[in-house]
Amino acid sequence: MPTPSRPIALALGLTFMLTACGGQTFSLPGMQPGPAANGAESSVRGATSGRPLISVPKLYGDLAYTDAGRRAANAPVRVSLTLRYNHQAELDRFVASLSDPRSHRHRFLTAKEFDDYYAPTREQEARVVRALELAGFKVVKEFPNRTIVDAVGRSALVERFFSTEMHTVRQGKHGERYTNVTPATVPRQIASVVRDVSLNDLIVVRTVVDQSARTAPQFPQDSQGRAMIPLSAGHISPGDSTGNLVNGNFASGSLTPGWINESTTRTNYVQVTTAQAYESTYSAFMGTLAAPEINGWSAIAQEVKVPSNGVLSFWVYQGSNEGQLGYGTKYAWQAGYLLNSRGTILDTFYKTVNNTNGWVNYTVNLSSYAGQTDYIYFGCYGDGYDETYVYQYVDDVAWAGASPSPSPTASPTAAPTATPTAKPTATPTASPTATPTASPTSTPTASPTSSPTASPTSTPSSGCNGATADNGPLTNSDGTLATGVAKPFDFPVQHGCNGAGYTAAIAIDDPVNTSYLSTYLSAAEVTQTGSVTNEAVDGGGSGDDAETDLDVQTISGLAPGANIIVYDMGELGDQEIEDTYNQVLNDGKATAVNSSFGGCESSDTSFDDSTNSIAEQGASEGVEFSASSGDSGSNECDGSKGVSAPAGDPYFASIGGIDFTDTSQGVLETVTMGSVDGYSGGGGVSTVFALPSYQSGIAGMITSGRNQPDISLPFYPVAVYTGGAWGEYLGTSWSSPASVALILEANELHSTKLGWVDPAIYSLFSSTGYSEYYTPCTSGNNGAYSCSSTEYNQAAGIGAPKGWALANGL
Repeated sequence: MPTPSRPIALALGLTFMLTACGGQTFSLPGMQPGPAANGAESSVRGATSGRPLISVPKLYGDLAYTDAGRRAANAPVRVSLTLRYNHQAELDRFVASLSDPRSHRHRFLTAKEFDDYYAPTREQEARVVRALELAGFKVVKEFPNRTIVDAVGRSALVERFFSTEMHTVRQGKHGERYTNVTPATVPRQIASVVRDVSLNDLIVVRTVVDQSARTAPQFPQDSQGRAMIPLSAGHISPGDSTGNLVNGNFASGSLTPGWINESTTRTNYVQVTTAQAYESTYSAFMGTLAAPEINGWSAIAQEVKVPSNGVLSFWVYQGSNEGQLGYGTKYAWQAGYLLNSRGTILDTFYKTVNNTNGWVNYTVNLSSYAGQTDYIYFGCYGDGYDETYVYQYVDDVAWAGASPSPSPTASPTAAPTATPTAKPTATPTASPTATPTASPTSTPTASPTSSPTASPTSTPSSGCNGATADNGPLTNSDGTLATGVAKPFDFPVQHGCNGAGYTAAIAIDDPVNTSYLSTYLSAAEVTQTGSVTNEAVDGGGSGDDAETDLDVQTISGLAPGANIIVYDMGELGDQEIEDTYNQVLNDGKATAVNSSFGGCESSDTSFDDSTNSIAEQGASEGVEFSASSGDSGSNECDGSKGVSAPAGDPYFASIGGIDFTDTSQGVLETVTMGSVDGYSGGGGVSTVFALPSYQSGIAGMITSGRNQPDISLPFYPVAVYTGGAWGEYLGTSWSSPASVALILEANELHSTKLGWVDPAIYSLFSSTGYSEYYTPCTSGNNGAYSCSSTEYNQAAGIGAPKGWALANGL
């Protein structure tokens, strides 16, 4: 595709530790190959026999954290334990046989068959639960397949039980978090049944929005095109029974009565404080006095009935460096609004990035809203940028006795006072838990007696359903649309296979806005027949997310007959991701799972091993896991060589990114690799996983470890409708969901789920090279690695699939 001449609003799709993982040096356990026939199984070096070693997460760039000291003994910590499968070597051989052309392929296990033979037994799970509960933990989540146990306990309890030290840390825009800062071990009484443990709530991977340069926020709009602010209106009560404004000077020393904390940030930055006050003792503070900036809204609101005179008076004391740095109110601001019950902005009192160095009075005429029950709202919005800050104090909010002006206009009057003092700090609420001494009784481990026989997979449809091909515009002014990929890469939808009867799971932090999807599909001239639903995991996410919109729009556009379930997990931490993958398998609906995120694989080897183990269960049940290979080229670890996880897990397909050109009719011309503002498709060699057997003997492989990517699809530019507007995005966050669409269509073509495809795609490449199934990347590089027209390379992998041919060959 020709590169647009206009500037782009960059947004990428990956990287565990931000853009990486170099920076600091530290010692981490490696991985060694296990007894698997296909070389995909692995175990962590450094752990004693039967006692897994829990690594210390090391994150970099804007995912890096700073140590705030030892965590308070009573502060809560959530832990997650991934249990070992039974008959592991036998499972490895079985999964390998599924991709062996000489065997009866696609006779996958049902979830029940897996759970009955390979999954941890009920006795093994009960042994772990009992040990945790006897120690004083509260078990908060278990799964039907008994693979993961989540629990909560006091920090002191976690330290004692896992022989580690827990610290509170600050993770940039993600606020206050916690993690173990020394390697930990599993107690001997349960070590034989526990595979991996997570003791942190860090954000460990990045998505399209996180990796971008600063991007102006976009808020939803009502039917009249008016902006809307998140508002929990249903939870706000009037200041009093008649709707009068109360506690306007915060004299109660708290928000109540009257005010509600309307923050959307993870950490609470709203305080009623004595640090500044206009006339009395207290004021309400929101925001941060220093970088990093809040990420979201820090705000308060009160429901009122607007009186007939309708003149509101209030005082604010504000500070920000956004204006000094030339950003204005593009990314962050202080604001006051009148909102209706749906959060629609009826009137803007002010929207500023002021440094007042004193109190300023505003009076605003709201008489045109007299008699209405609406919401007075004060807040600061920030995007979490680590070099900026925004804050304000609010005081003496009251209806004034002045005569109203003809139109709503705010009139500030300065009243300077002293320079602000230190930022108010929220005091965490302790969640003490009793900690009796653990003395679990050893429980015999039950061993299943017979190996399951795989059941033939049901066939939801017979071959292609004759669906309409994608034939809309190739592009719009913001980038490539669905047909712009389907035609040049010859996706099966062009031959009547649109994924009907099969389901994609999208693992991501926030749910999808289906109205944005409708706008996209209309512009792409694609008719969707599959369903799109959201399913919350671990509490789920909220709000709009460009990454979710990109993933859903890509799969819907390329495989419009497929169903899509968005598993929104709220945050991209290792516990949430592992729970989400496991939930997908327990639900048993999806045949392909997309992960448009990732990060430096050596950051958290417990995470690598746990996600790879869950994906192996998926492989046994016919579920394909795909993930983005990263957008920092060969340097996924903060400027030093490194690859991305979970894409590099051997039971995942690692999807890279390439550039391409095509004719005006959508005929593919060239496949190359370039760099867009320093970003290119991720690739390289693992230092955690050994070379799997399906990559062995392939020309171009570096034999020291698992190589990435496997295949590549378009990287840039993709048009996404998100936040009520079109935007241009790039990254392997686009190529990964495109590969999932291809798998769903191949499933439909064969009238069965194909499952884990890595061995098959390498087998086809080994036998035919570039003559039938793939188009090589002929030029360009991703930093350390260059494309090759004759062999596998760590820039583009095998190359780009010829969609219809590959679907038939699988």
